[in-house]
Amino acid sequence: MIIEDYLAKRLGEAGIKRFFGIPGGPSIPYMEAFRKEGIEFILTSHESSAAVMADVTARLTGVTGVCHATFGPGATNLSTGVGGALLDRSPVLALTTEMPDRWRGRTAQMNIDHQALFRTLTKATFRLNAADAGEIISRSLSIANCEYPGPVHIGLPSDLAGRGVTVGPSVTETSDGPGRLRTEERVKVLLASSRRPLIAVGLTAMRHGTGRRLLRFLDSHSVPVVLTPMARGLLPSSHPCYGGVLFHALSDRLRRLAGEADLIIGLGYDPVEYNYESWIPDVPLVHFDTREADLQIRGAMQSVSDPHVWFETLSLLRSAPEMVALATEAKQEILNGLRTATKGFSPVTALSVLQEMLPPGAVVTADVGSHLHLLGQMWDVPPSGRLIMTNGWSSMGFGLPAALAAAFVVRDNQGAARGNRGGSASTRTTRDLRHAQDATVADSDNPVVCITGDGGFLMHAGEMITARRNGLKVIIVVFSDGELNLIKVKQSWKGLNPYGTELFKGPLFGSDIYLGIEVIRATNAGEMRSAVARALLSVSSVIVEAVVEPLVYNDLVVRG
Repeated sequence: MIIEDYLAKRLGEAGIKRFFGIPGGPSIPYMEAFRKEGIEFILTSHESSAAVMADVTARLTGVTGVCHATFGPGATNLSTGVGGALLDRSPVLALTTEMPDRWRGRTAQMNIDHQALFRTLTKATFRLNAADAGEIISRSLSIANCEYPGPVHIGLPSDLAGRGVTVGPSVTETSDGPGRLRTEERVKVLLASSRRPLIAVGLTAMRHGTGRRLLRFLDSHSVPVVLTPMARGLLPSSHPCYGGVLFHALSDRLRRLAGEADLIIGLGYDPVEYNYESWIPDVPLVHFDTREADLQIRGAMQSVSDPHVWFETLSLLRSAPEMVALATEAKQEILNGLRTATKGFSPVTALSVLQEMLPPGAVVTADVGSHLHLLGQMWDVPPSGRLIMTNGWSSMGFGLPAALAAAFVVRDNQGAARGNRGGSASTRTTRDLRHAQDATVADSDNPVVCITGDGGFLMHAGEMITARRNGLKVIIVVFSDGELNLIKVKQSWKGLNPYGTELFKGPLFGSDIYLGIEVIRATNAGEMRSAVARALLSVSSVIVEAVVEPLVYNDLVVRG
């Protein structure tokens, strides 16, 4: 078997249905081999988008995402999205074409050292060869999916295609999973003796779908809970123990709650989102996770184990009704602060209209910017819906390619639902949903919505053609204020006049069609309702240009 067929076969066996990227000449044999294996190639407008789409595909399906780029500039473009998979914890294989052995280290067009480029952006990087192909592919898949999941780079020498592979016994590295370290007695004492505990739930808890366990735990242990942004939706904001979201809008209202705690408990809390030092008081910290974190907090205790063990250990906690009351006060203060920001057509008003009109199963992707701070704090995520963002990496431009990846997955699930109509629901679910909350992406006709700022949209606007070419329906809500507002807000914190943040004057689109996609402009709440209603009824993608007044961000975004 030749190398490209062997790679395609192994990835097909791993459940991979499609890969994303921009090809070069040496990519052609691999594209053809993947096509024959039933792995679809999705051409993107930019390689960074391809890596984001691989990342989000992995989050929603539990199957390793795959992206591809060619030499030099293709690889460097891809690297931005690959870094997102690393710090947002998604299993991805990043394939790039590399120079053959005889040209490595030589001066040549488009020639850089891809192994060096990806070494700090991935969990591991390999150069594929015919002799060790089986071991390299097995190791790559294993490393990408073990805790924490993340990307692995595989370089494909441009002269490798067509070479025969000697297929020996299948080499499979298995992860022992997170080690079950014996919980130290001091952790048990801290939990049992605490009278005012506060639980902070984070990204690892979200990835492992601990929502139901958390709800069951809170049924018998009334303890306040705050979330990190990427754990939004793990606990409903209507729950009596819910306090709010750290780091995002008006999160300074949580300071009193944190300040009254005698113990902070990080539950699947990944410091890549928000370091403990940025918000916890000088009290003991117990950190539960699936792997050891590089904490530099004096006296912090770590319990490394499977998520179900976390809750067994936490059963030592007593209820803390006074702390729960403080959490309720903090939640109400945040809600009141958001309500006062709804005068005129503010971003809060636009988001409120959108939340009101979208069905519960909507899949929402969020780009980076001031609007994300509002969205992360105020967006309620029903059990059947999803909110997908980047916070560990926080790269502008994430929202649109993330939405396209989600649209592919939703379409797959709808097709599976139609194919299995009349069968059991279990036959319609996707594979091991590593990134699921507690349910798959809904397989009914639920919309995929991207919420982005104008700056983030402009970075990956070409992906509208990707959506059009693949017949995807995505509703793109662009918060149009003509500026990089988050930078402008941070300039104001330093007492500086705005500089270098203006994007444009006048309308962003100035037309009702952009790259063949309908554009609907909304300048008030009524127009926003009408635009969203039209977009929901459309059979194709729609852009909603929400022309918002950005001044409220000054009062809502909290200094980090």
